[in-house]
Amino acid sequence: MISRRRSLQYVAASGLLGHGLKPAFADMSYPDRAIKLVVAKPTGGLDDSVARAIQPDLEKALRQPVVIENIGGALGIIGTQNVIRSRPDGYRLLLLNTKQQITAGELADSRPYDLAKDVTPIMAVASYRSAIIAHSGLSGNFTDVMRYAKDNPGKVVYASSGVGSTAHLIVAIAANRVGADLIHVPYQGGGPASVAVMGGQAHLLYTDMPTALNAARSGRARIVAQSGTTRYKDAPDAPLFSDLGYGMFSNGSLSIVGPAGMELAVVEKLQAAVRQACAQPSLKERLQKVGMEVEVVDGAGLRAEIVETTAKWVPQAKAVLAAAGK
Repeated sequence: MISRRRSLQYVAASGLLGHGLKPAFADMSYPDRAIKLVVAKPTGGLDDSVARAIQPDLEKALRQPVVIENIGGALGIIGTQNVIRSRPDGYRLLLLNTKQQITAGELADSRPYDLAKDVTPIMAVASYRSAIIAHSGLSGNFTDVMRYAKDNPGKVVYASSGVGSTAHLIVAIAANRVGADLIHVPYQGGGPASVAVMGGQAHLLYTDMPTALNAARSGRARIVAQSGTTRYKDAPDAPLFSDLGYGMFSNGSLSIVGPAGMELAVVEKLQAAVRQACAQPSLKERLQKVGMEVEVVDGAGLRAEIVETTAKWVPQAKAVLAAAGK
C-alpha cells in the first residue's frame, strides 16, 4: 500500500506536471558540483550586481560554488537562449529580468523563446525601482517635460539601450498617450545612454534607480518620475509614476529560472536554497546598496507574473513599434 505521505507527494507532483516539472521521489545528491548562474547582460550592470550580491549566500545554502557567467547581447536574448537550450539538470540557471527579457523575446522577428513555456520558474528574488531622468536644462517633472515635447515637436530627444528595449518603449508609450512627438536615439547600453543625458546629447532616459541616482548626483540630470508606491528615500522630490497617471510603469523584478523540464526534487532544493539566501540580513544590505529590495515570490507566483506581463505589456509594446514603423 502506498503511504499517505507518498500519496501526498504524488498528488503535489502531479499538479506541477502541467508546468513542465518532472516528478522525482528518490533522494538526490544534487547539487554535487558547481552551478552556473547566467546573467544575460554584461558585467557591471544592475542584473550583474544582483547576481553577485546573492552569490555568496546561495553558495552557502547549496554548499557548492555558484559561478556567475555573463552572456550579453541582443537585449538579453542570447543569454536567455543559452540557458533554455541547456540540459534541465539544475546546473545551468538564469537570472531573469522579467519584463526586459519577455519584451526582447516577444518583439524579436523570429520569437526566439516563449518564457511562459520555455523556463522552469524557481523563485523571484528581488525588485528594483525604475526612474526617468531628464537633462538638468529641462524644468518640471515628467508630465511637464512631456507637455513641452507636445508643444515643441521634434525638439526633445530620448535615449535608450536599444530599439525594443524597455527604456525605448516606456517613453514611447507615454508619448503616445499625450500625443507628444519625441526623437528616439538608441545607444549601446544603459550606461552610454545615461552619459548622453548628462552631456546634453539627449534629454530623457528611462533607467533603473541606481543609474538615475548616479546621474542626478552629477548635477547634470534630474529624476523626474519614479516607480514604487512611496517615494524612494534618496529621491524624495521625484513624483511617482502613479501620481502622474502612469501607474502601469511598475517596479521591475529579477528571478532565478531554469530550462523547462527540470525535476521537481531539484527545483525544491533550489527554492529552499534561494529562500535561505534571501533571509540573510547580509543579502538585504548588499541589495539595498544597489537600489534593490529582497522580494521572494515562489515558482507559481513567478509563472503567473510572466503570463500576466506577457498579456498586458507586450501588446502595448508591439503597438508602439508598429506606430513607429519598426
